[in-house]
Amino acid sequence: MCYTYSRKGGITNMSKVKTAISIQDYLFQEMDALAHKTHIPRSNLFEKAVGDFLERQKNQQILKELNAVYSTAPSTEEKRWQRGTRLSHKKILEKNNGY
Repeated sequence: MCYTYSRKGGITNMSKVKTAISIQDYLFQEMDALAHKTHIPRSNLFEKAVGDFLERQKNQQILKELNAVYSTAPSTEEKRWQRGTRLSHKKILEKNNGY
């Protein structure tokens, strides 16, 4: 069990799991060298690397979903709304900028 102080104050409980993994030797050597150079435990470096990887995967999934949504052409109703919004925005700009 690991306890840390949260930014909002107080102690938070962060559960840790011990695991064994197999990685290629050159990756281990590079990670070990980085751990020594930065004085950061290897476990923390691996945790950060996995966290970054998972975040990239989530972002790629979000991008994929957004691309699917925006890949279709706007409907007639959406085009009408866009046109109306552009005209409203133009009027506001003209009023505020004295054009």
